[in-house]
Amino acid sequence: MESRLTSQNILPPVIILSIATALLIWHSSLSANTQDIIYWMPYGLAAITAMLALQFNRRQLIAVVIVNTFSYWLIASYLQQPLSILEAKFAFTAVCLFIPINLVLNQFINENGSTTPRAIAIYVFLLVQMASISLALNFFVADTAEFITEWFEPRPREGLVMSLAALGLSVVCIVAAFFRWAYKSTSLTIGLFFSFVASLFPLMFLDREAISSVFFTASMLIMLYAGFRASHELAYRDELTGLLGRRMLFEKLAGMSKNYSLAMVDIDHFKKFNDTYGHDVGDDVLAMVASKLDQIEGGGQVFRYGGEEFTVLFKGKKLDHAIAFLDDIREIISETPFAIRDKTSRDKGDKTARNEEAKPKNTVQITVSIGVAEKANHHANAEEVIKEADNALYKAKNKGRNIVVG
Repeated sequence: MESRLTSQNILPPVIILSIATALLIWHSSLSANTQDIIYWMPYGLAAITAMLALQFNRRQLIAVVIVNTFSYWLIASYLQQPLSILEAKFAFTAVCLFIPINLVLNQFINENGSTTPRAIAIYVFLLVQMASISLALNFFVADTAEFITEWFEPRPREGLVMSLAALGLSVVCIVAAFFRWAYKSTSLTIGLFFSFVASLFPLMFLDREAISSVFFTASMLIMLYAGFRASHELAYRDELTGLLGRRMLFEKLAGMSKNYSLAMVDIDHFKKFNDTYGHDVGDDVLAMVASKLDQIEGGGQVFRYGGEEFTVLFKGKKLDHAIAFLDDIREIISETPFAIRDKTSRDKGDKTARNEEAKPKNTVQITVSIGVAEKANHHANAEEVIKEADNALYKAKNKGRNIVVG
């Protein structure tokens, strides 16, 4: 559902790749000035993407910039000559290994900021590789000739530029990247995957004129889009639950004048629960309730309103319609057992002891109370609808909780 942080919007990256393909077909008919702009575009977009990545503290974006920029420089500097030349053959082999290995590792190493010790270690790892490749290109190319001929000889088959070993590595890495995206689908992982795909095109179809300029440009554009999407999620989504936040709720309500129902949902006895079991367990409760609410049917969209409160918006739906689906989800939440785990000593003792401590100690019932209101002519604005839903919520609390009142 739209309310969750599991965006499946692959259309923009697909459109960018499609435009890149069309541009490649028409490249020869473009003016010389336009072709020059396309040639320098990857460098310009790399600078813009790097600035965005630093602004939003995204190490994965910076890593893509480093890998793509160095790879594009290698192709532009050393691969504008036949692959039969040893220098070109070495550069091509290097880039065929450098791109898939580093981009798939980048996708699997979790994001934890652009200036952390882990991020610095990754940058150093990339710089060491780049320095080694540059050093070898200048001094040790002849020493690698036999190895490359045996394992990474280009053009092993008619119409195939990459060596079979490099092609096999790329396939393994792209499949791994796909499963990583499928396992953890966010705007950033979508961007990382499709940027990876775009970066591989110049290696697979190296003979096409301007393919590296066009597809490294596409790769950078995809990462720019992913970066902006990720920053949007930071502003509009609640980190704990993955739900859209109050800001997005009010933006949606501002564009709706009539025909909607709105519910306020509150976790029963949440303060007492927090005081008894601690805030960490309280966060687990919030995440569990959010995940269940997000399963609501009937067109409901869920928002984290604040604290232990959530809002469910039914666009274009009547009160009776909303109440029926809200009561279904209320029942699902009340029937879902919540296991309390003792986390106080989780870091003590050996693994067996920690596992024993992590076992559920007891199970509690989590319930929610819900108040619903429908937009009517007497409501001057959305705030009045929310206030009426809040009043209905208080009635639900006074009637014994774990009910829906409209």
